[in-house]
Amino acid sequence: MKPAVSVAAVLLALFLSNTANASSLRIQCKKLTDDNVVCRFLFTDGQVARGMPVQLVDENSDKVLANGRTDAQGMYAFKPPALEYNVVIEANKGHVASISSEDIW
Repeated sequence: MKPAVSVAAVLLALFLSNTANASSLRIQCKKLTDDNVVCRFLFTDGQVARGMPVQLVDENSDKVLANGRTDAQGMYAFKPPALEYNVVIEANKGHVASISSEDIW
C-alpha cells in the first residue's frame, strides 16, 4: 500500500508544480480610430502570442465575422464591425481568451 501512496504523492507534486508554472493569456485592445482597432496578445509570463488564430465573433449570434492571425509582435489589427462583437484568440497549450467590443475604447 505504501508504493501507491508514494506514487500519488509524486503525481500530486508534479501537478502542483505545473500549475505554479502555468500562464494565462491576456488581451489588450485599443480603438485608435472608428475604423481601426489594434489588439495585442500576451501570456502572463511575458511571452508574445505569435501566429495565433484570432476571430471576431458576433456577440448575439456567435457567427464568425472575421478570421486572422497575430503577427510576430502578437498584434492583430482590424476594422471593427458595426455590431457588438467579441475578439477571441485560441493560443497554444489550450489557452483561449476573449474580450467584448464593449470593453474596447
